[in-house]
Amino acid sequence: MASLKSLNEIFNNTLYRIPDYQRGYAWTQNQLKDFWDDLYNLSETKNHYTGVLTVKSVPLEVSGSERWNEEQWVLKERGYRAYYVVDGQQRLTTVIIFIQALIEVIQALDKNKDITENNIYTLIF
Repeated sequence: MASLKSLNEIFNNTLYRIPDYQRGYAWTQNQLKDFWDDLYNLSETKNHYTGVLTVKSVPLEVSGSERWNEEQWVLKERGYRAYYVVDGQQRLTTVIIFIQALIEVIQALDKNKDITENNIYTLIF
């Protein structure tokens, strides 16, 4: 059994791809609100357990194929590892959306836009 990993460890030098057989992103406002509430109410001394992420290593003959042309620069030149997300796609996608939204909120704060704690949830989700 693998140990718990931080987001930094999960995303470090790793490229994830959702296999064709997986359903698309399907979280609704209810799941997003639960995710936000979990993070918002998290004590500073605690870690958030996001759930299980199950991945399968993509064989080199597949990740080196024509279907992965756009990713070759990061796989070959930067030495990233390629994985299919077998389970946890909804959580992983939500975390990525959340991180991007946080970047946008921080950029808006840098531009002195009026952002309060009450409307951050709306901006993100």
